[in-house]
Amino acid sequence: MKIDKIYNIIILFFLVNFSKVISHNLKLFGIHTNEIECYKCQKHINNNRRNLTEMSPLRLSRKRRYNCSLTIDEIQRLFNILYAEVVLLDDLVASLMNFLSRNQNPNDFKNLISGKVNQRLSRLIPGYPDLRKKNMEKRLVEQMEEIIKMLPISKDEILFLHEFLRLEIDQSIEILNNVAMEETDDGRNWILNDLSYIRVRLIARLRRYRVIVNDDLITAAVLRLRRRILDILEYHYDMPSQAIYN
Repeated sequence: MKIDKIYNIIILFFLVNFSKVISHNLKLFGIHTNEIECYKCQKHINNNRRNLTEMSPLRLSRKRRYNCSLTIDEIQRLFNILYAEVVLLDDLVASLMNFLSRNQNPNDFKNLISGKVNQRLSRLIPGYPDLRKKNMEKRLVEQMEEIIKMLPISKDEILFLHEFLRLEIDQSIEILNNVAMEETDDGRNWILNDLSYIRVRLIARLRRYRVIVNDDLITAAVLRLRRRILDILEYHYDMPSQAIYN
């Protein structure tokens, strides 16, 4: 009897310990299984995140809208050309007045314009193309002819016409800025091709400065203004690209 009782106790002890071992192993197995599932889940998330990261530039590039407006630096570079042109106009008017004070033939003065343009532009805009120099020279000759064909006139009348011609170039700056800020080619072309709009803007500027001239002078100024802007923009587009459009 004692032997049987001892045997039963040993069996019971063994079963209790064995059940604990099994329970502990099951917990370990469960933990290990959860770790595997978490690892798979994390790996899946990381893969998706990497795929989304790789795809995002492609989606952005497809949605990106082309913007053809000029940068501030590019616009300023074009303004410098207009600055050079107005400086040349001032020089030519001053030279014309000196020329007339010596009783010289004003028609001979036009022969001096080319040399003055080349000399001044070589300092103000080094490397400016010969074609653009010639185009600027033509515009300045036209402007000086507006004064010469009015002769004989007084010094004050010459200065009055000079102010009108200066305002023409000032208006060129405004129109050029509007064109350069346009984000689309259609918007840009609309401004350049709408001579009525350019005319209205020029007349508004003249009225602000109380400058009244005949209609023929205004028409010639509008056409010259448009040619001036087109010439400057063509110069810009002929240059190597120095900026990345947004």
